[in-house]
Amino acid sequence: MKTIYPITGLILLVSVIILSSCGPAIQLFNIDERVAPLYPVNFDNRSISVYVTMDSGEEGENMLFKNDSAQMSNLATGIASSLEKNLLLDEGAVYVFNHYPGGGFKYNMEYIHSLSAASNSDILVVVDTLMVGKTQIMNDLKSPITQSYRSNYVFAPIRTVINVFDGITAERLSRIDQKDTVYWEILSRSDARDNAIKYKAVESMLKVATTLGEDIVTMMFPQWQTVGKYLYIYPVPSWQKAYEYSLEFKWREAMDIWLEETSHQDAIRAASAAYNIAVACELTDRLELAIEWIDVSIKKFRLQGVLSYKQSLIKKLEKR
Repeated sequence: MKTIYPITGLILLVSVIILSSCGPAIQLFNIDERVAPLYPVNFDNRSISVYVTMDSGEEGENMLFKNDSAQMSNLATGIASSLEKNLLLDEGAVYVFNHYPGGGFKYNMEYIHSLSAASNSDILVVVDTLMVGKTQIMNDLKSPITQSYRSNYVFAPIRTVINVFDGITAERLSRIDQKDTVYWEILSRSDARDNAIKYKAVESMLKVATTLGEDIVTMMFPQWQTVGKYLYIYPVPSWQKAYEYSLEFKWREAMDIWLEETSHQDAIRAASAAYNIAVACELTDRLELAIEWIDVSIKKFRLQGVLSYKQSLIKKLEKR
């Protein structure tokens, strides 16, 4: 029989809920579940460089700035640093370069190959846009920190566009076009003019840009989130043993016990066993089989919440 390897994190015991004096109890636990990246890129065993698209930049009444060279460079530095951390590379392993494509430029194979050759890189992460829109200022507010300062709150829409290219095939591996809102609190000893507030916002944006670059990279890698699960247990030795196996991630041994219980004459007990097998299949990354076992459970007896669990499995399978 094929060995089953767990793909989830440590099970943490939370509580037991008794459903009835003769029925099963519910054992609640948390798991750390792997979440697929929003913008998946395979960086394994490939050299990487970050490029900053340099142009004249823009300012105006409807924006704080667009493609300011210093801001773009800080964004690229944050991206490079975060890539090094996520890929366990030495500091400085991911280089940052500038390129000057000119107005109306469109990426083509020849140009991508030239960037790849110049940087000796397999993958190119290109920072194309960093725009902070028109600011909204709320001023003349007393600071909660100290009464001797005034707080000025600044809000502005922000947009970043990052393109990721395969330096060999020139294929666009991903395009990250993020829109968000950036927020500042600027302190001053007296009422500050709007121009002074905007200047401080631009100045502080240099640090924000670096952090923003780090956040963008996290969307290219799998993440972990804590989710709640539960198993049914009965106060009999075999079910207790199956639960002990589950705590040790010995899902095959636990499933062998539950499999025998699916033919029990008590419909609720049989349905509970089939449900537990479905959970075990999900936690060992066999979603199709998990859905099949949920259907078995439903045919035996419709346990509370089983239909919503089935829908969550279907959605999870569709996202693959």
